[in-house]
Amino acid sequence: MRRRSLFIAFLAGVILAFALGTRADELLRSFPAAEGGRLRIALDFGQVDVVPVEGQELRIEARARGVGASGVHFDARYDGPDVLLAASAEPWVAWLRSQPRVRVRAFVPAGWSVDEIRPQRAALEAALPQR
Repeated sequence: MRRRSLFIAFLAGVILAFALGTRADELLRSFPAAEGGRLRIALDFGQVDVVPVEGQELRIEARARGVGASGVHFDARYDGPDVLLAASAEPWVAWLRSQPRVRVRAFVPAGWSVDEIRPQRAALEAALPQR
């Protein structure tokens, strides 16, 4: 009987951990867009889709799904005349066999530029000797 109770408690813990680990983080933000602005996107991993739009509004949709998604956090804000979207992952996410699925869709007004920054890749490239 005791063994069965321990098994049920263990199973409940595994289910709870999985449910918490797959919770999705999401960011939906809009910014007034002055002519000639720039969107900077800083992601260590994930997919970025840039969609050109008419109008004077920048809209960002960012989502993390799957195991480890609860450890991914998005932040979007003005950085001077630019808009910066950054995604950061808690350190334990790097220990997972598979990364959470991160997808960003940016609806960018005509006249705006987009810079995609991969912080981990940039740090790795800076540390490697140049040929």
